[in-house]
Amino acid sequence: MIYDVLIAGGGASGLIAACDLARRGRRVALLEKQDRVGRKLLSTGNGRCNLTNLRARAADYHGARQAAQAALKAWPPGRIVKYFESIGLFCDADEAGRVYPMSRQAASVLDALRLFCDENGVEVLTGFAVAKLARGPEGFRAESADGRAAAAKTALVCCGGLAAPKLGACGDGYRLLEGFGHRIEPRFPAVAALKTPPEAVRGLKGIRAEGKIALVRRNDVVRSESGEILFAEYGVSGIAAMQLARAANELLNRGERCGVVLSFVPDWERPDLALVARAKEMPKRKMEDFLTGILPKRLGQSLVKSAGIALDAAAGSLGRADCDRLAARLAGWSLPVTGTQGFDQAQVTAGGASMKDFDVRTMQSLRAPGLFAAGEVLDVDGDCGGFNLQWAWSSALMAAESIEARLSGAND
Repeated sequence: MIYDVLIAGGGASGLIAACDLARRGRRVALLEKQDRVGRKLLSTGNGRCNLTNLRARAADYHGARQAAQAALKAWPPGRIVKYFESIGLFCDADEAGRVYPMSRQAASVLDALRLFCDENGVEVLTGFAVAKLARGPEGFRAESADGRAAAAKTALVCCGGLAAPKLGACGDGYRLLEGFGHRIEPRFPAVAALKTPPEAVRGLKGIRAEGKIALVRRNDVVRSESGEILFAEYGVSGIAAMQLARAANELLNRGERCGVVLSFVPDWERPDLALVARAKEMPKRKMEDFLTGILPKRLGQSLVKSAGIALDAAAGSLGRADCDRLAARLAGWSLPVTGTQGFDQAQVTAGGASMKDFDVRTMQSLRAPGLFAAGEVLDVDGDCGGFNLQWAWSSALMAAESIEARLSGAND
């Protein structure tokens, strides 16, 4: 059989493109190297699948931001939500604009896509690792590592990036696109935990605290985020810290030094005066408990020690210089950033196939007409909060519309 389209990759982008093209009556072959589709999708949003964000804008994206802007214009979040409703998945949004399936289960999103594909005749070929994608007499021909082959008039590469290899990511899509002359921008982890000197944080493993975290280069703030900060034995995690990973990697890859400044009392105007008053109010309180009620106990003790104050000292013994040093830790604890977690723990890949080789309005290759790409394989990545899936859906649906237009034109 000669298909209308071969889709390499059965993740978020590949599945929704298959749904849309099958709905239009096209013969679709969805090629997935694993034994089932959508494994990474199941892990998104801690298993709840934050599938888009109603407040998404181009500024929430990095890399080829103009491509993200074009996709948002063509397929804004509200249109994505309606699309999912049309295939049986109902959603709602929280106060921050994050959209979830009503079931709060990522499996519901995958099931909606998978069932619609099944009901509309998509041929899902699992265990089909695309070893080669090339021009053929029919248009494009894909060959698997085990010797199978499939041919179609058009092809769509949706193989994802390098993040989360345990869920199947391996960078196959880059290799396939390079075969057509596509350039690949440097790739590095985005949305990942930050590494710091371990001795500074090892004793805080598992501690969570609300606050503000800023990535700094010399004395300049590169980016700052507020929210939950989670300490790990290797550094700092939590969404607020993970949002800084992309910018940190950009600096480190250029050989520049950077660090983070943690503020656990970002709304306090004069933390030094607040600590002076606290010491006067509780002069007999041991310093090991001085910050209890403000911070988790172990975190408070760590800050006291880092300020050079003995834990068994009484608060009444604090001098003004002691309060100033402790206030500086409480409102601006500085830690060097030595790196980020790798692709095995990262949520998203920064970099990828250069959008200079694609028409951002159609997702069609400028080097190989009839070849399209969508999703994480391209040089677009977003912040946490549903933005990356929004890009996956919108870029894939743009590609599907363009494939349909190309096929319809060929049949005229």
